[in-house]
Amino acid sequence: MVEVITDLNSIREVLPEIYETGFRDPNLTPRSLETLGEIANKGDLVLIKVDDKVAGWGIREVLTKNFKEIGMMFIKPEYRSPQAFIALARGLADDPSAMVLATYDKALIRQAVLEFNFREVGLLEVIIRSRGRFITKRLTKASREAVTEHRSQGKALFAIRGKQ
Repeated sequence: MVEVITDLNSIREVLPEIYETGFRDPNLTPRSLETLGEIANKGDLVLIKVDDKVAGWGIREVLTKNFKEIGMMFIKPEYRSPQAFIALARGLADDPSAMVLATYDKALIRQAVLEFNFREVGLLEVIIRSRGRFITKRLTKASREAVTEHRSQGKALFAIRGKQ
């Protein structure tokens, strides 16, 4: 059984693993331990567990006062399943904020549209809605390297939920 965890103490225990994975996995954009701690303290870091073992995580990162980005979604290979993915997606979508999801995965965009009331948009709308923060947060060296790696996977896709 897959369980969504939002308990801050449980999340704090896993922050070092999340941090290390962010730098090891080329599909993730790394964040500092401090940044991860701030995100967790705001209630915007979600874990999933399978049989009481940490199976994955994701974050909702504030871009502007009323707009967040879903990111750093990761499920350990041994726990990857439709049930784990759906549990993590539901845990991250369980927030009333307007949000953006950026991915190279068409199935993830489709799921966001069908189940979580997102709509597909282009990069320009994401930039406008985030007041440019979507781009400027990607200007650090680590973020640029991650974006370069991601671009090899194909065309980025975007979906937004919330006021137009």
